[in-house]
Amino acid sequence: MGKPFKEELKKLSETIRWAEQQDVMRLAQFLFAENKQIPLVCIGSGGSLSACHYAAQLYQQCNGVLAQAMTPLQLMYAGHNIIRSSKLLFLSASGKNKDILNAIKYGVKYNEIGMMSLTLRKNNPTEELLDQYPKVLRWCEDIPSEKDGFLATNSLAATFALLCKAAECLSDVSGFNYQVFGTYTKNYEFDLTCIQNFLVLYGATGEPVAWDIESKLTEAALGSALLSDYRNFGHGRHHWFSKKGDNSCIIALITPVEQELAYKTIGCLPKDVPVVFIETELETPAASIDMLLKAFRFVNDLGVARGIDPGRPGVPSYGRTLYNLDYFKLTNRILPAEKTLDVAVRRKLGSSGIENAPLWEYYSEACQRFVKQLNKGKFTTVAFDYDGTLSAANHKSRFTNRLCDEIKNALLPLLENRVQIVVATGRGKSVGDSFKNSLDQMYWPQIKVGYYNGACLLALGDEDELKRWKKQPFDSELKELSEELQRRLPKDFIKYKLSPRSQQLSIEEVQSSSDAEVLYSTCCEIIWDKQLNGIRMWRSSHSMDIVVYREVSKLRVIEDFWHTLCIGDYGTVEGNDYEMLTSKYSLSVDRVSKNAESCWNIAPSGIYGLDATLYYLSRLFAKDGVIKCKFSV
Repeated sequence: MGKPFKEELKKLSETIRWAEQQDVMRLAQFLFAENKQIPLVCIGSGGSLSACHYAAQLYQQCNGVLAQAMTPLQLMYAGHNIIRSSKLLFLSASGKNKDILNAIKYGVKYNEIGMMSLTLRKNNPTEELLDQYPKVLRWCEDIPSEKDGFLATNSLAATFALLCKAAECLSDVSGFNYQVFGTYTKNYEFDLTCIQNFLVLYGATGEPVAWDIESKLTEAALGSALLSDYRNFGHGRHHWFSKKGDNSCIIALITPVEQELAYKTIGCLPKDVPVVFIETELETPAASIDMLLKAFRFVNDLGVARGIDPGRPGVPSYGRTLYNLDYFKLTNRILPAEKTLDVAVRRKLGSSGIENAPLWEYYSEACQRFVKQLNKGKFTTVAFDYDGTLSAANHKSRFTNRLCDEIKNALLPLLENRVQIVVATGRGKSVGDSFKNSLDQMYWPQIKVGYYNGACLLALGDEDELKRWKKQPFDSELKELSEELQRRLPKDFIKYKLSPRSQQLSIEEVQSSSDAEVLYSTCCEIIWDKQLNGIRMWRSSHSMDIVVYREVSKLRVIEDFWHTLCIGDYGTVEGNDYEMLTSKYSLSVDRVSKNAESCWNIAPSGIYGLDATLYYLSRLFAKDGVIKCKFSV
């Protein structure tokens, strides 16, 4: 099996050029814009693990947040709390890796932050699996070099380049010249045939390349590799050369950042210690790609010296058995199924709540009372938030101008049984249009929309009334906040759009979550500094709204609290659903308050957003205008 390694190397320039031409904005958004304050776990096996280390390195450099590369088995041993609370990036060139497929299944089961897969072969098993899980984002294109040989070469170079380009899109990472990558000159005189052990030293951006050298040398049986950064080498690793130095050498990965440290470290060793230098002049993350391609050339030289083609080294029969071992059933007990009750309580308290056993027990009992209360209730109305609850929070879904088919089909049984539906949204006419474009006009009288966070409650079809509402004078306190915000944070330095709407000021089109944090904190400070007591600030899944509190509230859409079931997505105290979800009959599809009597998220582990809404709706049974619930935890 495999292909000649030397022939694989000839395709690298074409592969890098191909990667440069790809649209990686979806990948860039996932890694460097959305939830960028959340830790990242990158999952891969074999050669892809090197790319995972590179993705983790980029994430840490660009976002200032910890990231970790893991194998699928390491992910399982990390536990469901790590899977739940981290962003997960799955890397598999062919998309056929069974370990990755199993890891994705665990991710879907537990993760509540966000997941993405990157593969380089269309119509692969990973893509087929993810057709069942639309909440997992995907990047998949056919790489022109086709399938790699035994070792990851062109697919790995492409993945590195795609990740680096994604970092360029939404960060300060400098551009680089793909044409100069991998220019390699042999810089050692000793005979490689007598070297069996390689100690790989790395610094600033060399760690992903060090992992790939270890992978290639081990997988192709070219030698053993030990990895160390330059300073950890000084803490005992150097002792190897006093005992095993006869058949050992150093591979030094060097960028300008650690050049002086590298040479002084090597200079401390005896002169007869063999050293292979793999150096780059680049200081940006692109340095990793340059050194990666140079390392490929060295691996080729080593293969020639060994008489082994790294692209087709020959695989023993038991190797195929090991690779195809179905470990999914063998590892199920590592991540046992969680009770929905425990998931719900953890969403309320966070993982830290486990440490306080009496508090955990108190909330567990409260959750069970809450579910019994729901199941005893008789509801004539369901009040929904819109973005993040009935519509996905992403930009594309927000502007489709209609309900997705799954939500529409889940709402129809309620409407057919004369249930009333109320929608509370921070948006305007577009939400009413989504319902009108999706549902038969016979159902319109059963639907009301509370536009602009409940400020203007209208029956579906009465949207013309919004024009009169919007002509009302702009509130003086909102105007003062708007002017002060633009003084403190000029739009030349931070991008945002202000949309004044009578009794609401919306802040939209913010470029990143970090910018959103600055804007939110600044507005809160202005409200306090100026003593603007008549307004409040709410956050939603796509914007921030400052409203005239005496006139604007999502609570205004609820006419009968005892017979209305409320469902929203942003139930924390700063969220725009917080008030609505203080109702004793309230469910969240995402964030929750600390109130033990309301605003519970009782969807199973790993289910949130639209999926959680669909889960809740599947457990509502309507007849003659009355809904009964059948929930369990």
